[in-house]
Amino acid sequence: MAASNSLASSNSVIKFFVLAVMAVVGASLKSNAQQNTTAGLAEVHGMPRIIHYTKKEFNSDPQFWAMCQDAQGVLYFGNNDGVLIYDGERWQKVTLPNNSSVRSLRTSKKGEIYAGGFNELGTIKRDSYGKYYYESLLELLRPEDRNLENIWQIYEVQGYIVFRSTRMLIAIANNKAITLPSSESFRYCNVINDQLYVLDKEWIKQVDLQSLEFTDLIHQREINSEEIVGLLPGLKKEGLLLITKKGSAYAIDPEKRTATFRKRLIPENSSNLIICAIKSKQGTYYLGTLSTKIMLLNESGEHVTTSEAFQNLQDNTVLNLFESREGNIWALLNNGLDCIDVSSPVSMVFDNAAIFDVLPVGKTLYLATNQGVFVSNNANGDNYSRTSFKKIEGLEGQAWSLQYFKGTVICSHDRGIFILTGKGIQKIPGITGIWKIIEVNGRPDDFLVCTYEGIYLLHYDKSNGFVLQHRIEGFRESSRDILQSNEPGIFWVCHGYKGVFRIKVDESLTRTVSLEHFKDQNGLPSPFNINVFRWKGETVFTTNKGIFTFNANANRFEPHELLTTLFGTEHNVRKLLQHGDKTWFVHDDEAGYFLTNDAEPVLEKGLFLNLKGTFNQSMECIVPLSNKNVLMGTITGLYAFDLSYNSTEKASANMLITKVSALESQEEVLGELSSATPRLQLSNQTSSIRFDFAAPDFQDQMNIQYSYRLEAVDLGWSEWQETPYKEFSYLRSGRYAFHVKARSLLGESSREAVYYFEILPAWYQTVWAYIVYSLLATFIVVTVASMVKRKINLEKQKTRDEEEKKRKVLELEIQQIKLKQEKEQMIKDKALLEEDVIHKSKELANYTMLLVKKRELLSDMHDELKTLKDTVRSDASKQIVRDLIRKINANLQNEEHIQVFEANFERVHHEFFAQLKSTFSDLTQKELQLCAFVRMNLTNKEIASILNISVRGVETARYRLRKRLGMSHEQDMSAFLEKLYDSNEKSPDVPDDSSDLLNKIR
Repeated sequence: MAASNSLASSNSVIKFFVLAVMAVVGASLKSNAQQNTTAGLAEVHGMPRIIHYTKKEFNSDPQFWAMCQDAQGVLYFGNNDGVLIYDGERWQKVTLPNNSSVRSLRTSKKGEIYAGGFNELGTIKRDSYGKYYYESLLELLRPEDRNLENIWQIYEVQGYIVFRSTRMLIAIANNKAITLPSSESFRYCNVINDQLYVLDKEWIKQVDLQSLEFTDLIHQREINSEEIVGLLPGLKKEGLLLITKKGSAYAIDPEKRTATFRKRLIPENSSNLIICAIKSKQGTYYLGTLSTKIMLLNESGEHVTTSEAFQNLQDNTVLNLFESREGNIWALLNNGLDCIDVSSPVSMVFDNAAIFDVLPVGKTLYLATNQGVFVSNNANGDNYSRTSFKKIEGLEGQAWSLQYFKGTVICSHDRGIFILTGKGIQKIPGITGIWKIIEVNGRPDDFLVCTYEGIYLLHYDKSNGFVLQHRIEGFRESSRDILQSNEPGIFWVCHGYKGVFRIKVDESLTRTVSLEHFKDQNGLPSPFNINVFRWKGETVFTTNKGIFTFNANANRFEPHELLTTLFGTEHNVRKLLQHGDKTWFVHDDEAGYFLTNDAEPVLEKGLFLNLKGTFNQSMECIVPLSNKNVLMGTITGLYAFDLSYNSTEKASANMLITKVSALESQEEVLGELSSATPRLQLSNQTSSIRFDFAAPDFQDQMNIQYSYRLEAVDLGWSEWQETPYKEFSYLRSGRYAFHVKARSLLGESSREAVYYFEILPAWYQTVWAYIVYSLLATFIVVTVASMVKRKINLEKQKTRDEEEKKRKVLELEIQQIKLKQEKEQMIKDKALLEEDVIHKSKELANYTMLLVKKRELLSDMHDELKTLKDTVRSDASKQIVRDLIRKINANLQNEEHIQVFEANFERVHHEFFAQLKSTFSDLTQKELQLCAFVRMNLTNKEIASILNISVRGVETARYRLRKRLGMSHEQDMSAFLEKLYDSNEKSPDVPDDSSDLLNKIR
């Protein structure tokens, strides 16, 4: 960004206001001067557009005889091949049964289309599928009346449809036909104000179909016996205008039955002839000729002209003329069809170059183009065409702009500055590459020349005229887009790629004293595509992201609330021009206007849509002439617009769905188009469905766009497009509604057309299938629910089982703990018992030993008493000794102590004896006693003493016992019995490891 200097002004306050007043006065003078340049041109009209239709388009014989239009705007043309039907997009052909040419067509008030050919008359109808066909009415005639020859004209009058052949008139009403034969031949007829006029023999007659009477009006000699080609409504309501083939015009008074010659339309002895004539709704007479195309007679009847616009027809010979409901004039030619858009609000003024600027001066138009400068020289009133302009010699090449200063036209050209005068052109030497020239506010004789590289000063004085003085130093950028600020000496310059420059020049206009360069800082969204304009006294900047103003206090660009809201931020506004009560703009390549002071302005673009994309970017040319007329220059030429045209005031045009076709199993199926037809039903095998549509009664037949949507498929309307059909493929089954609407680029809009159809479901998608599916689904659900319930119950049962098992395991564990505790207690008890057993065994052993010792003592006493007896001498003593011996013997022989011992021993060692008895069941009581003694670790001697046997006897008994027990000689009997006893210690009811039992439970 270039270095910026302070903009603080050293001027005094008084000087500032003086300059401001001068600036306002200068701007006022400039505005007045500009208004003076357009004072002579309130309106400019170009030539109407002509639309050509060739054999390539309608694919039929190019010679046309008749035409009509139905209530929907569809056009019908009679030619040598039959009837051609045009809906605005497509042509259809209907042939007569005898393949004759169709010379006449008419639309009745009921909307029926009547056609007449050679020996044929009938109606053109449309079936419910959109196909046109012919239905003959010959059966209404008597057989002798059916030799009709050609039906030349058809009219509706007094409730009858009248067909004219040279031989007769056929009047049909309520399916009944009346024939009126001619006196000689019917050579012409017409209906005016519901009165039928015919030319029969040499008289123009008025026919009353109610009474079937002919009234003579004018004899042909009153019109010099010339052949009649047109009997039209006259200049007054009660009068008629008669046009002859040779070009004479007569005023006919039906009441006075007089004919008055008005004028010659074609010079006498001319080879040209008038073939047809019509009067338009606007009162203009159109005359089709043999060799000079179309002649125009204005509504006053005083002026005849050959319009330049009609010279562009395809053929010189016009066989018939027809005015459509939209106001277009159709020329039926010897070779082709032409539609003359005479009622269009858009006309072409100039089409020979790209227009960059237009300057109206008085009644003269100057055009700056890419080929040079053109000036109008022979405009017919306010009507212009290409031939109305001539190129100014010496100004060939790119001309950028035209200005009108000091009563002089100045051209800013790629080659320099040129002054245009009545004597020729004059170049100001010194510089080239000029964009434009602007006035300096407050200095009426000074002008700034904006060039490709900087700004120059142009001065005017009366003696020398315009003189180029010097370059304004300090600024060398392109200054095509420049605007003087309200502040003196301040200029805004926008560069298409570099952003915005704010420059201040000194009072002498010699150099730049300060320069500020704004890119994407200070609030601007980017440095590209910025333009500066004046709107309602404000300086506004248009960008790609909205419209901004400059806040000098904050030194920032801020969005302009109203204009940004109005235009949005999606597209750039490349032109903004305030004129009168309107503000003109170019927005997203679309031109339009809005009312400047409206509280809620609306962008009006419809009338100008046909120019979209044709403007010279950043050099858009819009020249308002008045509230009713505006000129717009494009790359294709100069166009004039009539702003009084309001498409919204017209009734919405018809929108027709002309054909519905579907491809079903590789076969085409047509859909009925009647509104009374129920919804079209297509099978599930339909692969595609196509809708053809048209909007036939738009005034602008060349620029029609369509938008559509399919309910249940499209979320909204499609983009506008010119394709007159839409095809959908592989739609799902269901009900649909196809909506379509149209618009023209003149802002016309159509009603919405709707077509309902249905794609039937496959057998597996039908109601019965869904019922079966529902039943099956119900069954499955019930089954699944039952299975789930069963599963749940099983799971619950399993859970309960698991809980039960856990409970049992817990109980077993508790029982195990109890058993373990009991076992421990039993072990403890056993230990105590064992201790008790050991104790008792010891006591028993001690008792036994005491018995043994007692017996030993007794034995010793016995022996000693025996010895004593031998030594005692007295008998008494001997007796006492004998008594003692006897008692001792008795005591020694007593085995009661053995029985006590056995009883006590068996009681103490019950388990041991039980184990012995269970293991060795054949043991005797003595052997059991011996085992007990051995178990008690008694010696053989002790055992022998207890048993009162010898030691040898004990040994023998032990030997036998060893054999009984199956013991080897080396085995210790005491250890064997101890082991046997220990094996019986463990209770069979309480296992050592209760985990085995728990595992079994688990």
